[in-house]
Amino acid sequence: MQLIFGIGALWGTRNDVTGVGPDQFAVLQDNSIDFSFEIKELYSQLGYPIDIARAKGKVTGKAKVARVFANLYADIFFGETPVAGEDNVSENENYTLTTATAGSLAVTFATSFVADLGVYYNAPGNHRFEYVTGAPTVAGTYTTGPVGSYSFFTGDIGASISVSYVYTDLSGKTITINNHFMGYTPTFVGTFYQQRATQGGSGQLTLRLNECVSNHLTIPSRIDDYAIQDFDFQAFSNFANQIGTISTSE
Repeated sequence: MQLIFGIGALWGTRNDVTGVGPDQFAVLQDNSIDFSFEIKELYSQLGYPIDIARAKGKVTGKAKVARVFANLYADIFFGETPVAGEDNVSENENYTLTTATAGSLAVTFATSFVADLGVYYNAPGNHRFEYVTGAPTVAGTYTTGPVGSYSFFTGDIGASISVSYVYTDLSGKTITINNHFMGYTPTFVGTFYQQRATQGGSGQLTLRLNECVSNHLTIPSRIDDYAIQDFDFQAFSNFANQIGTISTSE
């Protein structure tokens, strides 16, 4: 008897282009691969069918993954090439406006500034500043200048504020999500593997799906839990009319 226990491992290897290596669905939390067929029944005047045949079939997979992994998204889902460097966010940098800084406040990552995300008072109510295109002329307004420079009305001197913005750094990777023509479909080979020594012997199951396409990816967040991403895919046959292979120890 072969018994299998545990989550196993899942890999995707893009195969519609060359030069892309395999990506493992690391920190895999859940995985299922389902084979299903439509069933067609033939009836006569009797109550039960006199014959049953399989019609269209489908192979679908659902994986839940806890690891944030740029190459997996780029290779398997979006079909893009990641580049070095990342967009990052500085959230709620705290400043007290002075005579010197109210007219030109340079945020911490001013030299790699990309986009403003707003300014708030650090006071009861946390009221938001209003962005204006010209020079601020009333309290509670601000504008942005070149290279991450913020300007405020002189009436706000002495106020404690929080500034949030987008900036770039040299860490991580960035994927540009392009709007391709319909029909652009990155494909991959899916490899699922489980192994466990049970009842005095070892057992394994290896499932290889020759052509897979992903149709669903979530990027969730939760207030008190890890972000578990859903990654759904579907398999189809290759040019040899083969869906894949399944191997077991017994």
